[in-house]
Amino acid sequence: MFGYYHTIYNEMNRLYSDSAKKYKSCSAEELLQDDFFISSKIHPTKKTDAFWHKLLKNGDADIESYRFACHFIESVQVRSEVIHEEEKEALWEKIEMCNQHFREKQRKRYALFYILATTSVAALVTFAFLFFHDTVAGDTLGNIENVKAPDGEAEHIQLLLTGDKTVSLEGEEAEIAYRDSSIEINRRATELKKEGKKNEIAYNQLIVPKGKRSRLILADSTQIWVNACTRVVYPVDFDKNRREIYVDGEVCLDVAHRDDCPFVVKTKTFSAEVLGTFFNLAAYEKDREQNLVLVSGSVRIHMDNREDILLAPNEMFTSVNGVTQVQTVHAEDYISWKSGIYQYESETLRVILKRLSRYYGQEIVCDPQVAGLRCSGKLDLKDELSSVLEGIALTAPVRYKYNYEVHMITDK
Repeated sequence: MFGYYHTIYNEMNRLYSDSAKKYKSCSAEELLQDDFFISSKIHPTKKTDAFWHKLLKNGDADIESYRFACHFIESVQVRSEVIHEEEKEALWEKIEMCNQHFREKQRKRYALFYILATTSVAALVTFAFLFFHDTVAGDTLGNIENVKAPDGEAEHIQLLLTGDKTVSLEGEEAEIAYRDSSIEINRRATELKKEGKKNEIAYNQLIVPKGKRSRLILADSTQIWVNACTRVVYPVDFDKNRREIYVDGEVCLDVAHRDDCPFVVKTKTFSAEVLGTFFNLAAYEKDREQNLVLVSGSVRIHMDNREDILLAPNEMFTSVNGVTQVQTVHAEDYISWKSGIYQYESETLRVILKRLSRYYGQEIVCDPQVAGLRCSGKLDLKDELSSVLEGIALTAPVRYKYNYEVHMITDK
């Protein structure tokens, strides 16, 4: 019996140690986006109270951020509900799942360090030579995601060209098209020459900030609809055997078909390889959840150390903290935003409002009490944000108000 309790004690200490690392540098905003923190404050238990008390006592969480987040939840909380034992256990299972993912990343990092430490200098030099030689030959995979993003937040749509040239585009929407040896912007006669040294891979970047959208037509005729808060990195000229781009954000792609040259989309979490396909990708680096919805064609999803996943039309691949899932969906719902329509089916209010905030470039605060509500419907994104939110308030048990340039959705 003593051994049993000793094992439980060690397991709780391990869980605490892993969780302490997770919350060590969390800001108030990050805490308010953390499901476990919100649940433990709205439905506190002896376990959760002891957990946060120990975290603060040991200095493993910023006390000011913690107090601010607690105060916010207390200020918007309207009612208290009973949480069942099954839900309590589910919360702790969720913590364990997140911690397991964290430990797996740490294990891989240590393993890589050991391999590098035991590799001879000669082998490293040989590897570096072969790597850079292959890169010059045209293999961009492993480099394109390391292209540095610009500092600060952009106010307008920005096209970053080689040679440190930046073209700022005013307005809510813009179209950039690569035509032979030039770049055409908004179908105007004014053209910019594509630049890039011979035998050297050069990258351009398209930065679309909050409240803006863009359409990018690449040299191979691939069309990319770029949503708000998105960065797309792509080479000035594609390699003749492989086409690769990097995406941080949400895009809808209509990939030009080429049997001899697959198209690869890289994200922070996974890569997707296609030949000729129409799909939507939502892969914001700051979001825990990333997904890809296939409209037509086929897509092969690749993640390190895992078996590839082949998607069929109307299937959605989702990755949440390393946990993946494939499910059947109505693909048209996920690409309607490019036409100014937002369709959703049984989606949480938290996700809906987050998407609207990015699309319109305006702040929306959601009461945690209603953030988990499941909603279905269609929104016309050509309407003013206030009209859209008023429409949500008419169909869901929530209240909408506007105070000091902040849109607020609260419990009735």
